[in-house]
Amino acid sequence: MSKTSSNHLRTRITAALAVAGVALGASAALAQAPISRDALIKAAKAEGKLMLYSSSGETQSKTVLGAFEAEFGIAGSWLRLTTIPLIQRMSAEIEGKDVQADVVSVSTTVPFIEHPEWFVKMTKEYAENLPKWPTRWVSPNYISWTADNFYLAYNTDQIPVGTHPKTYAELADPKWKGKILLTDPRVADNYFGWLDGLEKARGADFLRKIAALNATLTPSGASGAQMIAAGAFAINFPTFQDFSAALIEKKAPIALFAITEPTLVSERVIAALANSPHPNAARLFMDWIMSENGIKAACKNKTVAVVADPEGKFGCVIVKDPEPITYILTEERKKQLVKDMGLAN
Repeated sequence: MSKTSSNHLRTRITAALAVAGVALGASAALAQAPISRDALIKAAKAEGKLMLYSSSGETQSKTVLGAFEAEFGIAGSWLRLTTIPLIQRMSAEIEGKDVQADVVSVSTTVPFIEHPEWFVKMTKEYAENLPKWPTRWVSPNYISWTADNFYLAYNTDQIPVGTHPKTYAELADPKWKGKILLTDPRVADNYFGWLDGLEKARGADFLRKIAALNATLTPSGASGAQMIAAGAFAINFPTFQDFSAALIEKKAPIALFAITEPTLVSERVIAALANSPHPNAARLFMDWIMSENGIKAACKNKTVAVVADPEGKFGCVIVKDPEPITYILTEERKKQLVKDMGLAN
């Protein structure tokens, strides 16, 4: 297993956030000013571009931005990195007064809580669809956008469909020893939250059973999906649907299962950046993702559950009896979790 420690990774994300305070500039102030929808669309089209920074799979970003461009004629680009490198890049650009992103979407609430001044305030004046969004998923400077199940991915050449583990208890069976690729829970807050939720539901002894399987570590669900499809390992977990969507579409020998008992979910949050290069396009996009068309676009590739569509009437994944993870954990808690998983140095 990797020897990168929990403290080292936490230091990296803390360092990424420990930059000088950034005040809201003229572009953010302009985007917050009252404006009619027609005027906003005109201003956004004049900017002509939108840049999304996201830690989700590329299929999701491509699908949503494609639908946005089809409706408004605004070309969307995206940068996909795992959470910590993405936050590091974003914070460095903010510190250097060279903001490149218009919108950011990550599976952690840490930067929004620690640096609210980095983001545009979410108000009904800023986004007319905001009052339609479920209140429990609205925060001062971001909204919770999707609630993603944690999945296991498995190689169908090695494990016939239907014979894969269906619960965490089955996953801990010693027969899987040496066959598991574990997404390192220390690389992102949502994976650490998964580990925390699993321990709360099944206990520390259960984590030690998982540790005894001698899993190999991978730094992301994206790399995990590629290795499972290539047959390097039989099982990868925890992961998300979007990382395997393109591979499944290409008929690669990989399948997914939403593992249960417990059914843990990760909330993906999204926000517009202050001082972004295209503030009106960002404002239009933030409003649009809360519209019916935006929700349908997010669910088009059948890989996510949007919090505003819990029953799946727009084609979103239905998540039954979800148990949301906790993003912010104490260092003491993290140290104990990685120790129980056999990840501590």
